Amino acid sequence: MDIKNMLKTSVAAGALFALAAPVAFSSAVEAGSFKNQNGKLDLKMGGAIVTALNYIDDGVNSHLFHTDGVTTGTRVRYIMSGQMTETIKISGLLEHDVGQSADGGTPTFDGNGADSVTDSTYAGSIRHHDIKFTHKSMGALSIGRGNTASNGRSEVSLAGTNGMVFAPDSLAAAVLFTNSTTNAQTGQTLGAEGNHFDGLSRDDRVRYDAPTFAGVGLSASMLDADGTWDVGAGYSGSFSGVKAKLGAHYATSGGTGGTATWGVSGGLLHESGLNVDFGYARQILGNGTNGGAAGAVSRDPSWIKGGIGYIAKIFSLGPTHFHFAYHENEDVATAGNDLTTVYVTALQKFSSVGADAGIVYANYSLDDTAATTYDDITAVYFQTRLNF
Repeated sequence: MDIKNMLKTSVAAGALFALAAPVAFSSAVEAGSFKNQNGKLDLKMGGAIVTALNYIDDGVNSHLFHTDGVTTGTRVRYIMSGQMTETIKISGLLEHDVGQSADGGTPTFDGNGADSVTDSTYAGSIRHHDIKFTHKSMGALSIGRGNTASNGRSEVSLAGTNGMVFAPDSLAAAVLFTNSTTNAQTGQTLGAEGNHFDGLSRDDRVRYDAPTFAGVGLSASMLDADGTWDVGAGYSGSFSGVKAKLGAHYATSGGTGGTATWGVSGGLLHESGLNVDFGYARQILGNGTNGGAAGAVSRDPSWIKGGIGYIAKIFSLGPTHFHFAYHENEDVATAGNDLTTVYVTALQKFSSVGADAGIVYANYSLDDTAATTYDDITAVYFQTRLNF
């Protein structure tokens, strides 16, 4: 789709919303939480302060890192909303990172015992810069930087621990595996070998969300004129004391010759606190053969996950979440490579103040078809978070 057609589509969608709307309210809408400059919108502020201690051992070196968070970082958000007409609501979301380091800190070892953490270059990055028009019966149209239709569809869970860890590439992505024979660092990073193929993340896009029906929601977004687009679906419901949540997506980038991903994930939570979750996703490489250059060994990148957890009521402070997850990646960086990831998580929530603290034990094991053998990477993460 070229730029001209993209603009036509956006204009047509906006016109549809406008034609469906009745005459605007004659009286002004009062401001809400904050008295903003124009006095006509509700304005709310929120965010989180996140800190973490990460201990990582690559089999040869071990270090303790201070980072801004594990999978989520310190951030501030502003939410604006107002009623344009009887049927159309406008809202805006501005959210940016203000942490001292990237999520997870991207800790690295240099092979000589020194360590580092990616820091302030991440602070201030824009996560959301988005305006949304919501019609009470026709769905919602979003324009700007925000979640694409596929974002988060491979991360669906009801365990309540996603703020700690949710994917094989969530933590220590820049740490290198070491050769177990020579004790030297290899060129294989954890982040290159692990991926849960969660669509197109956040980006500048035009997104449409259809009205939810029977717990099912459908979304689609278009990012640019090069053929980058995605679709997503979600379900949320309950039956016989069990809550269920599901997600699915298909995303493609670059048009003909580009790559694509698809995946599904979900979770079930029983009223007793017992819960399970799963995920599966694949990457479709752009040459159509999943084999790279002519004559290269074919590869078929994939990810699978299974988890089990329990939400206990041990303390009056709030629920305590326990979770075990197993992830396996195949062919992500190189044909024949197999990354196995195990996470054990405990998270305590402090409901009265909107805070939580948790700990994660992680083990990463890499196998490949070459003669090289690798030491496991092990890690322990402790994180605290205060939501506001």
